[in-house]
Amino acid sequence: MKDDPTPAPASDPLRPLRGKLPCGWECWVGVSGVLYARRPRSSPPIVVRDITAEGLAAKVAEAEERLR
Repeated sequence: MKDDPTPAPASDPLRPLRGKLPCGWECWVGVSGVLYARRPRSSPPIVVRDITAEGLAAKVAEAEERLR
């Protein structure tokens, strides 16, 4: 059997956040590996960023608290 030349999929740094962010938040990994989250259709725009999923979740929670 030949070795599969397909590279192994990279781990998903946002996996810990999947399904756990408040409703309406979108998240993605930036080009440099920084994690971002935004709340669409907010005015002014709400965008937070961090280098870890846990840090990003905390910043989303802080942003949600400010909205209340």
